[in-house]
Amino acid sequence: MLATLKHKNFALLWSGGLISMIGNWMLFAALPFHIYSMTNSALATSGILMAMVAPGILFGSFAGIFVDRWDRKKIMVITSALQAVTILSLLLVQSIEFIWIIYLTTFIESSLNHFFRPAEGALLPNLVGEEYLMPANSLNALNDNLARIIGPSIGGLLLGIYGFQSVIWADVTSYVIAMVLILLIKAENTAPKRAPDAETKNEVSNPLRIFRREWLAGLKYIKSRRALKGLFIIMGIALFGDAILSAILVVFVQQDLGFSAVEYGWMMTARGIGGLIGGLLIGQFGSKFKPTQLISGGLLISGASIYLLLTLPSLLIIMSVLIIIGPALMAWLISLQTIAQKETEDSYRGRVFGTIGATSTFIMFFGSAIAGFMADQIGSLILIAAAATFYLLAGIFSPATFGTSLESAPSQAEVKVAKS
Repeated sequence: MLATLKHKNFALLWSGGLISMIGNWMLFAALPFHIYSMTNSALATSGILMAMVAPGILFGSFAGIFVDRWDRKKIMVITSALQAVTILSLLLVQSIEFIWIIYLTTFIESSLNHFFRPAEGALLPNLVGEEYLMPANSLNALNDNLARIIGPSIGGLLLGIYGFQSVIWADVTSYVIAMVLILLIKAENTAPKRAPDAETKNEVSNPLRIFRREWLAGLKYIKSRRALKGLFIIMGIALFGDAILSAILVVFVQQDLGFSAVEYGWMMTARGIGGLIGGLLIGQFGSKFKPTQLISGGLLISGASIYLLLTLPSLLIIMSVLIIIGPALMAWLISLQTIAQKETEDSYRGRVFGTIGATSTFIMFFGSAIAGFMADQIGSLILIAAAATFYLLAGIFSPATFGTSLESAPSQAEVKVAKS
């Protein structure tokens, strides 16, 4: 897996992504605490989550259209610069009267991120080659887990010692560093190949018509590829279970297990460690398995492990199970990401990844809302069991959904990469 980092361009992209995500988690950890200390309102604090999620629901899939039209490296550089400038506006919030700036800033920053992520996913195959996609995506998943562990710790430390402004400057610095690293990427194929649905001369004067046609062409492309249709079906089922679990886990920990915030923190740390281990294992050995094996196996193990949480009274055992879940989660998440890249032509990757982002956000938002409403009606135990069931169903249906479109054995190049 480490051989993938020998690709200089990918190493720059990977390093920039890690630094940027650490900055994001520093801010996201400190921001709700800061808002609550200003307002003493749970509603005001929860508004941050809505401001973060809304852009993905509103126009997440549309951003992919621009990713398939513009140079993807330039998109990431410009987006990082705009995010740095946007975060600076938080310095204007000196009292509760200006709290609206926080919501607006969060909305804009999240909107920009929906251009950055599809551009990153679409550009990655052009930087490393198809045979290195599995380890490259594993390293990116490793980034996310590292950032989740490191970022909140640093953000809380800065907030407690130096105040909220120090967190703002740290996040701004992370965006600037990421922008510089991405700017150093030297590759000739950072711009997308033009799709067959590119505009004709007669349509240049009607950008809305072009926009609509290319968006519909992206959806039609997804529908025409069995592997991509299967990806959205399995992803939808699994993420709905994940949305329920994420929304109700705190309630389950407090009411049913009787754990404190400290013990909950240890559980989240264990889950992060599991993700780190999973990213390393899938990066090293994932290319030796068929995608359907990793997806189905990962989902089945995830579902079974969540069922175990309902019967385990010991914190130590629960943490052990959460660590075990990590590699299983990484197996199906990384495999779905790799499938999206391999099965999509370069000219459509932006739209495919934009649609994946929008779909994921939609499912997570409404799944969490439904779980929050149902928790008061039926309790958290049934909902945790339901989340596990959705994982199991996705794992069971995965082979039939994808059919034989992904059943080819790993290529010799992929096996060689897995051993390196």
